[in-house]
Amino acid sequence: MQVKDCPAPVYEALRQCADRENRSISQQTLTIIERYLGMRDVPTPPAVTSEPINYGERRERVFERIRQMRPIPVSENCPSTVELIRQIREEEAR
Repeated sequence: MQVKDCPAPVYEALRQCADRENRSISQQTLTIIERYLGMRDVPTPPAVTSEPINYGERRERVFERIRQMRPIPVSENCPSTVELIRQIREEEAR
């Protein structure tokens, strides 16, 4: 993804945010977009609550959202996962 004409203050704020969270600017940008679109849980900031983040519950919420998504239609002509793995192993054995 490429963003043209990004104002310097916006880029600098993004760079600082990425530094604070030990991410690259690309990783931070993707994280922000996923959060905005509701595709990533946003942990409660430590300043708001003193309770630790329960990663088990957080993971379960993510899995529940995945379970509620519509399945992706797969063509009947698509090879099975077993066949795909077999092909990969045969190519690696060469």
